[in-house]
Amino acid sequence: ISESGLNIGDPLSMKRQLQISFSNLEEFETTFQADIQELSQNINNTIERKMEELAEKKDALGKQLKKILKDKLELHENWRSQSEDLIERIDDEKLKESSAQHIMEMNTLGNSFGSLISKMDRMCAEKVSFDPNSLSLNLCKQSNPMEETKVARKASQNKLPALSTDFYKVATLEEVRKMKWQNCLQPRCAAICPWTGQIWVCSSGSREIAIFDSDDTFVHSFTNSAFLFPCSIAFKIETKEAFVLDKRQSSIFVISPSYQVTRSIGKGGKKSGCLNSPAAILLDNKGRLVVSDHGNDRIQVLETDGTFVAYIGLHHQEGGKGYLQDLSSPGGIALSVDGRAVAVADTGNNRIRIYSANSGRSLQCFGMRGRANGQLEKPIDLSWDTQGHLLVLDEGRVQVFTEKGDFLRAQKVTEHLNGMSAIGQCVLLSDTYSVNKMIWKIK
Repeated sequence: ISESGLNIGDPLSMKRQLQISFSNLEEFETTFQADIQELSQNINNTIERKMEELAEKKDALGKQLKKILKDKLELHENWRSQSEDLIERIDDEKLKESSAQHIMEMNTLGNSFGSLISKMDRMCAEKVSFDPNSLSLNLCKQSNPMEETKVARKASQNKLPALSTDFYKVATLEEVRKMKWQNCLQPRCAAICPWTGQIWVCSSGSREIAIFDSDDTFVHSFTNSAFLFPCSIAFKIETKEAFVLDKRQSSIFVISPSYQVTRSIGKGGKKSGCLNSPAAILLDNKGRLVVSDHGNDRIQVLETDGTFVAYIGLHHQEGGKGYLQDLSSPGGIALSVDGRAVAVADTGNNRIRIYSANSGRSLQCFGMRGRANGQLEKPIDLSWDTQGHLLVLDEGRVQVFTEKGDFLRAQKVTEHLNGMSAIGQCVLLSDTYSVNKMIWKIK
């Protein structure tokens, strides 16, 4: 006898017991599979039956709604007819001379008038409600029939949390002012310097960087002979350095606190660490540069000394023969508030892609070409708001999406804009000769 209490016996006996156990296990598996199939069939039958019941309930509720509406409209029409008759009687009575009979008739008309007004108040106080738990309709009275006036709706909307999903559904973009200076031409990017609170603007056409104070007052601008097409800026607060991306130079210029170019990073090419018409730059939470390598259809992660770290949007093919590309001519990139995700405007594919900032793994992809709400037409830039929504700039509009890609809002803006940044409730849109500061408001 074993420690577990089984009869071990001689080897031949153990073999027979194991063979019998194989048979028992097979019988059990057969029975178990049959039970599972039966349960599966029961589930399907139950769900189909419930669906049929729900379909019948839907039809019944639809008929009930139509009857409620029909009865309600008939009641209203009857009230209108009675009111028109009363108006005619009042007009006739006005022409009669004053007499006892006239006074009695006017009293009668007054009573009829009061009755009609009370009836109208009751009719306007009725409301149809739906109980999703019992799947039933109820016709009841509202406590205040005038509650849903425009003023009340606006007051309710103004209580919505700023930049919430419901806020975007009713808000519109309004221009606050135009931020510009004498030489401003083709601004591409506007970003807040974290140690001064000032806004830096890349002006690609005039090959300079302009700086605005927190009240949007122009402070000064600076340039460098190396600048050919500055298009994007990132800041490193630890060293108080700015990283200016130059599209035509295919390189990154490092700017000191005294606005001097201290060094450059990268060069033109297709190899790792090389760039080809880059479009945007940001600094991730690990202090690494993330660059939208527009001409090479990829995103690159670099150390601040230019050392190549990783690709985003490129995947090794099986067998190690080259890469598979997710992206086509990527444009703007944006880091989520928590620093965990990088969103990419996949311009050539008319999509938005979201990747893990740590691993580069694809997290989300949405969008298809078109001009309908939720579709995209050459998206060139994007930005996260503080609540995790994505603002996307495509042709002639700013669209707002949830992080899962659900469409919330489309706002028409000037066509052929160059870039977009979101700062709180403000949206900075880069136009030909200015940066237009907009703000989300509920009218």
